[in-house]
Amino acid sequence: MICFISAGPAYEGRLKMNATSISAGAGTNVSSITGDVYRNVSNVTELIITNPLNVTFDLAKNLTNDTAEEGVTRLLRAAQDAGLCEVVFSNLTSSGHVTTTVASYDPAACGVYGSNPALQPLLIVILVCITLWAIFGNSCLIGIILTDENMQEPGNIFLCALAFTDIAQSLMYSPNAIYSLVHGESPGGLWCRTQAFFVPFLSVLSTLLLLSLWICRYVHIVWPLEFHSMLTPARLAVAIVTCFLVALTPPLVGLARVGKIVTWSVDIASVDIAEPASLLMPCTFGGPESLAAVMLCLLGVVASCCFASLIYKVARSKQQSDSTKEAWLAQADMFEVKVKAVKTLGIVVLLQWITWVPILVVGILSKAGAVTVATGAFYGDICYVMLQTSTFSDSIVYAFRNEIYRKALAKRKIQRNFINNFH
Repeated sequence: MICFISAGPAYEGRLKMNATSISAGAGTNVSSITGDVYRNVSNVTELIITNPLNVTFDLAKNLTNDTAEEGVTRLLRAAQDAGLCEVVFSNLTSSGHVTTTVASYDPAACGVYGSNPALQPLLIVILVCITLWAIFGNSCLIGIILTDENMQEPGNIFLCALAFTDIAQSLMYSPNAIYSLVHGESPGGLWCRTQAFFVPFLSVLSTLLLLSLWICRYVHIVWPLEFHSMLTPARLAVAIVTCFLVALTPPLVGLARVGKIVTWSVDIASVDIAEPASLLMPCTFGGPESLAAVMLCLLGVVASCCFASLIYKVARSKQQSDSTKEAWLAQADMFEVKVKAVKTLGIVVLLQWITWVPILVVGILSKAGAVTVATGAFYGDICYVMLQTSTFSDSIVYAFRNEIYRKALAKRKIQRNFINNFH
């Protein structure tokens, strides 16, 4: 949880009305001090973002001092005791009679953990399992692609890059979430802003790499003879760099525009707080660039589906255009292998829709103000844990669907058993 001595533009009008200066003087009587205290309490109850009357009573009951140093501490403690899952604003007066505005937010009171802290052990076990699966499954996929000649076709370079991205996504999220659950608070500060930069970047990069993989499959189906000449190593390298730069654009533009990575709270409460929405959610960046990143993810998923439809259409037309049965049978074996690879990729995209779309919808609704912070944090926790399953689902699908990949894994297992028996 963190405090800031500034409020966003959405609150400037009210803060100017509430920020009354208090004149100094040795002859200040007891009644004026009492009036100042009641005015501070009134400011707290006015500036709480939602409508929890019982929480405002708890906050007002705990705010009994009108100095900024003690008032901030009491404000934060009162918000924790009340279990408040909202951004709280308060006007507090320092000993120098300067009225300032304080914003506070406690992610531990929000989301699944905030609703039921007893679930902490189960949540940690789930995150540990997801992380181990992501590292193991994607490492196997990367190892097979790099070492097996049968898996080194041009398009698989995007599959290898996608596996690296999945590992990075898992490591950027899970260790921080586990730390937060163990300690009951997020690291905040620099780590939060670092996470806010890389989480959307890796998400967009993942969708763009998958889209590139679909384009490769399309070229493979439509121009089978020119496939290798069209997808040269230089062109593949340019494509990967392009995906990287496009994914990097939204956070870099936000950094250049503001001078720092602002967080999600800028969109919700017009104040920048370096805390995640909940202990299970990563820090995400705010501002118009965050919406651009969400739209890029949606665009990548939709474009992948469009290329999938084109591939199936081309496959049907090729089958119907062959003049003789012999001509079709001559290429049937190779063509069926290609179509099976496309179907495998289609399963990957289907899983992507199931795991990605819910969190994107929750994010859009939260930014639009259609749901409260508490509701967005709770459903965001569930959807983001679902999203993490996509970091290892690709490797599982390929293990079941790709015969070359299965044979390569079996070959590695046989070699390992032989070496162990030899020693």
